[in-house]
Amino acid sequence: MHILYVDESGIEDLSSGTSHFVLLGVAIPSEQWKSLDSALGDLKATYDLRDAEIHTAWMHRRYSEQESIADFDALSRPERRTATELAVKRRAGGVGILGSAKKVKAYRRESRAIAPYLHLTRAERIACLEELAREIASRRDVRIFADAISKPDFKTGHSTPYEMAFEQVLTRFQAYLEVSGSTGIVVHDNNATAAPRLTKLARKYHASGTFYRKITNIVETPLFVDSSLTSMIQIADLCAFSLRRLLENGEDGLWNIVETCADRQGSTCVGVRHYTGRRSCTCRICKAHGRGAKRASAR
Repeated sequence: MHILYVDESGIEDLSSGTSHFVLLGVAIPSEQWKSLDSALGDLKATYDLRDAEIHTAWMHRRYSEQESIADFDALSRPERRTATELAVKRRAGGVGILGSAKKVKAYRRESRAIAPYLHLTRAERIACLEELAREIASRRDVRIFADAISKPDFKTGHSTPYEMAFEQVLTRFQAYLEVSGSTGIVVHDNNATAAPRLTKLARKYHASGTFYRKITNIVETPLFVDSSLTSMIQIADLCAFSLRRLLENGEDGLWNIVETCADRQGSTCVGVRHYTGRRSCTCRICKAHGRGAKRASAR
């Protein structure tokens, strides 16, 4: 049995936010779950994050509050937390924030999101993410399946970016299960908006298959869980973020580590797709998929 942990990165809305929407699944053999979960927990503990959720986007960013503190890196972790919390508290009160009350409210939401990581320098946060990525990459039987959709190239029709990506990820996971002679189950980050439609789609695929193949090796509809309670969903978040940042910003640090987990048939990467509609693309994902500069098809 393989468990596919799925999370998204980027905003699905075609009119705003990120230029790409990424849906990515990390497949783990069930018999390896316990040892991997333990290893990830131990890694998080070295950064005093054992009980914290690893939210890669928030960990990866710069914290201006820390950068304003003299000799911040030289402080102990408790001292860093205290100093940063004071800076955040002051700013959350509206000091130094130009603009409306809406901006102050948004900053307060942001401050809650970064709260678990205030004791770490940015270099330590990046190092933590890289160590987690290396732990996943070291597991020979872990596989990544993903669909990265270029939103400017997406044509509205009968499906949405989320639904197209979900069909692609399930299809690729099913193909892998057929070859490996295994069964699988999907565990998805709890998304109140996406859960009903993905459940409905999964039932449809179980009954009549996706556009590409029958779904015979995946059991049940997706199980939706709180990402704060499972390190595996957090790892899917890390991988999805790393793929999106590669395509949007050319940042390859994290993706270089986990790319080896992308499912392959021979020398061709079949587990990860970069959708660009009819636009040619020569990015490394398209090249690894065997397309090169050819037209990016829906397949």
